[in-house]
Amino acid sequence: MQLHYHKKIIMTNKRLFYILWIVLIGALLFAYSNSYDNEFHFDDSHTIIDNPYVRDINNIPLFFSKGSETFSSLPLNQMYRPVVTSSIAIDYWLSTKFSADGSGYDPHYYHYSMMLSFFVLLVLMYLLIIKLFDKAQKTTWNQWAALFATAWYGLHTVNAETINYIISRSDLLSTLFVIAAFVIYLYFPAKRKWGLFLLPIIIGLFTKLTAAMFFPLLIVYFALFEYPLLREEQSTKGEKNKLIIRLLLQAGFLIILMIVGVGFIIGMQGDSFTPGGTSRWLYLITQPFILFHYFISFFYPYNLSADTDMGLVSGILDSHLLVGVLFIIGIVWFAIKKGLQYKYAPFTFGIIWFFISLAPTSSLIPLAEVANDHRMFFPFVGLMISVVWFIFQYIWNHKDRILASRKYQSAIYMVMLLILVGHIIGVRQRVEVWDNGESLWLDVTKKSPTNGRGWMNYGLKLMSDGNYEGAMNAYQEALKHAPKYSYLYTNIAICQNAIGKTEEAEENYKLAIQYGYYSHKPYYFYADFLKKKKRYAEAIQQIVYSQELAPEYVYSFYILMEIYAAEYEWDQLSTVINEALSIYPKDNTVLYYQDIAKGRLTQLEVLRTKAKEFPTVDNYLSLSLEYYNVGDYDSCVYVSTLILEIDPNDVLAYNNICAAYNQMKKWELAIKAGRQGLSIDPENQFLNNNLAVSIQGKENQKLWKQKSADELIALSLEYYTQKNYQSCIDACMASLEKKSENAIAYNNICSAYNAMQEWGKAVEYGKLAVKYDPDFQLAKNNLAYAESMLNVGK
Repeated sequence: MQLHYHKKIIMTNKRLFYILWIVLIGALLFAYSNSYDNEFHFDDSHTIIDNPYVRDINNIPLFFSKGSETFSSLPLNQMYRPVVTSSIAIDYWLSTKFSADGSGYDPHYYHYSMMLSFFVLLVLMYLLIIKLFDKAQKTTWNQWAALFATAWYGLHTVNAETINYIISRSDLLSTLFVIAAFVIYLYFPAKRKWGLFLLPIIIGLFTKLTAAMFFPLLIVYFALFEYPLLREEQSTKGEKNKLIIRLLLQAGFLIILMIVGVGFIIGMQGDSFTPGGTSRWLYLITQPFILFHYFISFFYPYNLSADTDMGLVSGILDSHLLVGVLFIIGIVWFAIKKGLQYKYAPFTFGIIWFFISLAPTSSLIPLAEVANDHRMFFPFVGLMISVVWFIFQYIWNHKDRILASRKYQSAIYMVMLLILVGHIIGVRQRVEVWDNGESLWLDVTKKSPTNGRGWMNYGLKLMSDGNYEGAMNAYQEALKHAPKYSYLYTNIAICQNAIGKTEEAEENYKLAIQYGYYSHKPYYFYADFLKKKKRYAEAIQQIVYSQELAPEYVYSFYILMEIYAAEYEWDQLSTVINEALSIYPKDNTVLYYQDIAKGRLTQLEVLRTKAKEFPTVDNYLSLSLEYYNVGDYDSCVYVSTLILEIDPNDVLAYNNICAAYNQMKKWELAIKAGRQGLSIDPENQFLNNNLAVSIQGKENQKLWKQKSADELIALSLEYYTQKNYQSCIDACMASLEKKSENAIAYNNICSAYNAMQEWGKAVEYGKLAVKYDPDFQLAKNNLAYAESMLNVGK
């Protein structure tokens, strides 16, 4: 009586079943509760942040018709995934509508849509699993087994690598559509002839090509679950042969559909895309061990990383290959052996699912990354089906002993609970790692200390936070492991330029081009560097190189428009604007420059009008920076004080004030502004650098007052020899205060500006040197060089 009561309460209680579903949803929300503000990472930059197409929801039809160009701003990474890009555009639109600041890049909305899709996937997954389990052996325990499998999958730590990584929604959505197709196929057998189950797969193919694995999976499902039953219904050998022929024809039709679908998707991808791998053969023979690694990660999710440094095997004698091959042989043999019993069909189907779903990334196409944790998302659906069914079959076979013993029951419940709780803890840990770039890439460097790309990305995050010293240390470590990594040299150059090492920066920009000549990015960043140095002709030439490799890269248009607007080259500016608008008709930056071109306004005039109409902190910051760039330092200070009236804790305003006072040699005021800003943000590297200039300037001022004009000239030459060009200029300026018509001082200033490649200022002071000493040949030479370079710039 007690045993019967226990069965009734535990195994058939619908209320408990629904309560457990609610608990599962609550556990998922808790596990990922801190993930919604996690930053964009890695490939999110070129597919979301730098992708202008996703900023207009009206571009959705374009994502399907234009091809892969709309997926990424990097030609080498452009793939045809219009459903993914459409979902990003929708999230961007939602973010602009509902985020507090109207930004389209509020990560909350991107993570919300990921989690909602994940919930839908889990519901569909339960429906798939319970149907498979019931087909193999219908028991009262199947719903609990299916629920546990769904919960385990939903809370699995490995899946956090997909759910936290926004652009990996390609894995999430394509898996969802494969499961949806199976659900329709299984639950509506009478509708199969209409092909309704193919609709999710069509959408899935437009999401990620791995969805094509549905077709071989469907053939395997039919062979394991439905063919044995149909064969038993046939009474004669002839009827059985006809059944086999009919099924083979159907399988052939599905294969043809797959080939056509895959062919269409590949045809829509641009010629610029490259998988990034090297040796096809070494990649292929490495994958058996990678499959073994994925399999072990299901049970023990160890060493999870955003960027593993797992490499290729050395050859056929490599022990890793032997381990992988033995694993594949063993698991396939065991799956086939069990598959001979119909009740173990889910187990065999799940194992085959695992291998088939990994075929696109673990076969003949050598990808840049030998292994990637988010690739486990799709195959783990099959592995979960297999493992849970195998476990519950064992439990079912011993059900009488288990139901008769509270000890066994408690042990089973405890193991299940520990599995789920352990994964909840694992998910929360990975959520914390994915929180921001610093924590993510620090985790990568700890787990993969020889990963050059990991060290570079860690340095990139440190640099974005103003920690240039830490960034350079990370870059130096990266150089040890990736000495020919183009992006690394670009970031080193950006960091060196920020701390005033201009010459070293330029050399590294050139090295970046040398190692990354096939990519537009090193040319673009070098052009940006040249633009800021007002070496416009050289910058334009680099943009030409960049656009040859990436003709639709919107940021190249931005540089050209900024140069032509600064030079008042209205015809060239209009040409670039029209070309950009033909590609990005609603791009705000292009429209901004269109207004400049129409009114033939300077950028300063446009920013002044914009700040007057919309007096926001951002608009004032842009205006103060432009005042600084044109040399109107008093106005820069004034606008920065307006910022502080809105936000007294705005560190950038204090930084601009400090920098402007430095230019005016008002050291005391500069020091005061610098220290006020650092009291708010002591780690701000820009402000620390400017304050250091202020303090040094004040000390120099005291020192130079005691020196004669000739002594200051001698000191300026020392500074020049040390490549401290700004101090050379300052010392000469101090000398001119004591001896105003000193041609040597003007010549030294001209030479320093030549070294800094500021040709306009070099010409200005070179002319003064020649004016006061017409026979000063060195001054004439320096002036001629400056004028020639200035003419090149025009």
